[in-house]
Amino acid sequence: MNLRSIFLSLATTAAGLSTGLVHAQVQGPCGTDEMRQRMIAQNPDLLRQEAEAEHGLQAYLQAKAGLRSDSDTITYIIPVVFHILYDPSFQENNPSAGSDAHNITNAQIFDQMAILNRDYAKLNADTSVICCGFGTRAAKIHVQFQLATKDPYGNCTNGIDRITTQRSSNAGDYSKLNSWFRDRYLNVWSVHTFAALDGGFQPAGYSQYPGDVQDAYGALRDGVILLHDYLGSNGTSNVSHSRDLTHEVGHYLNLQHPWGNNNAPGEVCGDDAVDDTPITKGWQYCPSPAESHDCNPDSAENYQNYMDYSYCSVMFTKGQRDRMRAALESNISGRSSLWKDGNHSFTGTAGYEQSCAPQADFYTVTPFVCTGTPVQFKDNSTRAVPTSWSWSFEGGTPATSTDQNPTVTFADPGAHAVTLTCENGSGSNSITKQHSIQIGPGWSEVDGLLNEPFNNLSAFQTWPNVNYENNGSYWNWNGQVGHNAPGCAKLNASETYSLVQDGFTPNGFQDKDLLLTPIMDLSNVSSIQLSFWYAYASRTSASEEITESLQIYSSTDCGKNWLVRETLSGPELVTAGIASAGYTPTALDWRQVTVNLPPTLKTSHVRLKFEYTSGLFSNDIFLDDVNILGTVGIQERSQSGSMTLMPNPATDHLTIALDLAASSEGSLNFLDMTGRTIYQQAVNGGEQQLEFDLSKMGITSGVYLVQLKDANGQRIERLVVR
Repeated sequence: MNLRSIFLSLATTAAGLSTGLVHAQVQGPCGTDEMRQRMIAQNPDLLRQEAEAEHGLQAYLQAKAGLRSDSDTITYIIPVVFHILYDPSFQENNPSAGSDAHNITNAQIFDQMAILNRDYAKLNADTSVICCGFGTRAAKIHVQFQLATKDPYGNCTNGIDRITTQRSSNAGDYSKLNSWFRDRYLNVWSVHTFAALDGGFQPAGYSQYPGDVQDAYGALRDGVILLHDYLGSNGTSNVSHSRDLTHEVGHYLNLQHPWGNNNAPGEVCGDDAVDDTPITKGWQYCPSPAESHDCNPDSAENYQNYMDYSYCSVMFTKGQRDRMRAALESNISGRSSLWKDGNHSFTGTAGYEQSCAPQADFYTVTPFVCTGTPVQFKDNSTRAVPTSWSWSFEGGTPATSTDQNPTVTFADPGAHAVTLTCENGSGSNSITKQHSIQIGPGWSEVDGLLNEPFNNLSAFQTWPNVNYENNGSYWNWNGQVGHNAPGCAKLNASETYSLVQDGFTPNGFQDKDLLLTPIMDLSNVSSIQLSFWYAYASRTSASEEITESLQIYSSTDCGKNWLVRETLSGPELVTAGIASAGYTPTALDWRQVTVNLPPTLKTSHVRLKFEYTSGLFSNDIFLDDVNILGTVGIQERSQSGSMTLMPNPATDHLTIALDLAASSEGSLNFLDMTGRTIYQQAVNGGEQQLEFDLSKMGITSGVYLVQLKDANGQRIERLVVR
């Protein structure tokens, strides 16, 4: 099978994104049966593998018949790791939603572990409500779950792995990042949203049976994946959602739904290959005992079973206990290795636990804001739970904090270094990030209307760019091609999928990469238009396979909030037909786009954002000659004054000719590319020419901004020093 066929097969198997757009989305409890059907469609041999595994399991159960009871003292201890996926791209486009809550707390995970162990030990108080004679069939499973204290490399951990990735949204098997060895750990992934399955169905979670994930590809997907608000009973979840992991781990240990291998509860009476769970059609609500006789006129159905959908589930049966324990005795998909003493030593569980110092980390949900805007920093430390925090904020108010998640403002523009030191009784750790926050200045970074031909690298460097996945696909400067002249912005999107971790093809994952304009003052501009040229070729001839897009957003608060202004998607995005990966445009490939922008952008802090969203057949995209067009007010033209830098580029000496026009005084400021003032000089009104010795001012080679500011406004020119 060639790469193209694999892509198409996997896209059909797990993504379901196009289906989700066509059909109304329906939230459901479990997607295990849907995912199983898709895996069988991709690999029909799975049915044979399942049958062989089931035959071996039944033979084992017959050999052990009568030997299992609630008095068994053997308890299988299974190491667990939670991978918490957080999507910053969703948060940045929806900051008011507070959606970073899906980066759930340690406390929520600890609560989920307590619930999981309670249910599998039959210590839940609601066993008292078991009806219809099933109380005598309710079983302790004698399986215990412990968070690992050693990771696969022997490092200390608390069993919680935090991953910043866009794959937390529209999740699927491609979201199962950083899988730890499945024969040593039960992997659990927490995500923000799922990609819709057939019919628009969106599960709360799913798992796979051991017999369906025996190969190398299956090893990458083996485990449980759940929505963040179906984990535990606190935080983003609640009590009614708190037993979904109990259910999904049942599938992981080879239990079916009580009505069998389909996701149509309430429709057809079926069986789950367990003797003491009666034939049932399954329930999507909690019935009365009198209602639950559709499949068994003489007896009630076991609607209170954890593997049902009734949401009044309180029990496993003894037959289910035996089936799960048999799965743990089998070497299929590594289940029999999990609970061995050697693995407990490897994972730091069952008497081999170790205590860790935390590994400091943090983020902010609003990385682009204006001066004076409150910014909250979020502790995202791993390996252990910190008990104290010490922050320092370069140029921030406050400059230090001991809060876990402090709120800070910054008066000066540019990037600001932030340091976090966290500790507990086992030690401390520190991290410093130089560019976690970008503060927009209180002035325009563009002199007049935007006119950016990207003719040199220094021009491109004034445009912030964001690579959410921190992968090899990102916006960069290309000096070889361009619309009218060499030089343009290029996104090497053809490399998005060749750089995926662990070789796991992300069939439904769509990478987003951002390129932002400098801040513009459009307060005196009317009839505002955005004009730009771009070139793009697809790598597929099938229009339905072209799923990538380019969207343009605007912000009036330096990038804290965004509104969509234009979308180019699917075939309409293509300007140059079909080309192989690594495409380079010709002169005929460039297309101009003009967008009318609303009068609401007549403000002093406008920033635009170009956001490319990848598809399975993404190619490189090129952007050039970005312009803001419009009518500039007469007052601005007459009062803005003028400034000329000579020579530019400069070496040691610089001459600046300036005219303050209508102002009697002002200031001349030299700024570095982060917006920090490195030299300032007062100037008087009228025309004048000033001489500067750059070496004496401490200005070395690099790119700088020279700002002429007075009561009527300001002008900025870029200065290149060699």
